[in-house]
This record gives sequence, C-alpha cells and structure tokens, in this order.
Amino acid sequence: MRMDTDPHPLIRLFLNGTAVGFALSAVFVTILWLTDMLEIATHAQGSKDAFLLLFILWFFNGLLFGAVQISYVVWQMGRSDD
Repeated sequence: MRMDTDPHPLIRLFLNGTAVGFALSAVFVTILWLTDMLEIATHAQGSKDAFLLLFILWFFNGLLFGAVQISYVVWQMGRSDD
C-alpha cells in the first residue's frame, strides 16, 4: 500500500497563508521600526526588552495577517469567474 506524502490541500492552504502572513508581518514590523512611527523604536532601544517587543509585534501581526490571507483565499473559492 502506497502512502501519499503530499499534504491535504486544506493543510497546504493554511500553511501557505500562514507563511505569507508572517512574511508580511516581518516587512510591516521592519517598516514600523525603521520609520520610528509613534516613537516605538526610540522608546524600545532604551529598554532591555526591545527584542521581546519586536517578537510580540511580529508574532501577533503574523497571526493576524495569516488569518486575513487564509480568509481571502477561502472567500475567493466561493466566487465564480463569469
């Protein structure tokens, strides 16, 4: 009996959406840090927890952006191309 090694299409959809979401989050947090919007970088550089701040920003924005990516793809599945 041969086992299929390819993941289920829905699992692939979730993994791809999550990967895109975390990549977009990395870009977003980098732009946020480099532009020093709301002086986040200025305040964080004086703190010993700056890495934790960056990680939390990246992680939770990654969850948000990933969920939006997955939702958009699922929404597009129901549309018909006329």
